[in-house]
Amino acid sequence: MSRVRPTREGLAAWRAILELHRTALPLLDAELSAGTPLDLQQYDALLHVLEAGPEGIRMTDLARGIVLSKSGLTALVDRLENDGLVRRTPDPDDRRAYRIVLTEEGEAAFRSAASVHEAGIHRHVTSKLSRDEAVTIATALRRVEESLRPGAGA
Repeated sequence: MSRVRPTREGLAAWRAILELHRTALPLLDAELSAGTPLDLQQYDALLHVLEAGPEGIRMTDLARGIVLSKSGLTALVDRLENDGLVRRTPDPDDRRAYRIVLTEEGEAAFRSAASVHEAGIHRHVTSKLSRDEAVTIATALRRVEESLRPGAGA
């Protein structure tokens, strides 16, 4: 059986993704934490809750969707709830589950943090790319990510 190996260019692309992740996330987290009451993990969780709409998101779906560390997700949601940014509501489809819903305060905090975070993303990442480069990168990475989803096939 022959071994299939990635190309040198493929390995370089993978390494660039990892290095960008390693260097950009701590920088964006520090800027967000300094300029808003949210850190990057809280921002990421609120983004998923906001995108779920007014009905909120189930904890299991939040755990699947969150980009940052899934460890401590319950504690994170507890903190967000204690800060008045989200609330738990019973899931009408499953009496054992709860949905996480954004409060007005949570939406305001997210919107304020979004302007700081998006400015940081622009300053540190997207301003370094042409429009065509950004489209190419987004298209390629989305294609790879979609191929890795369960049931996507090889």
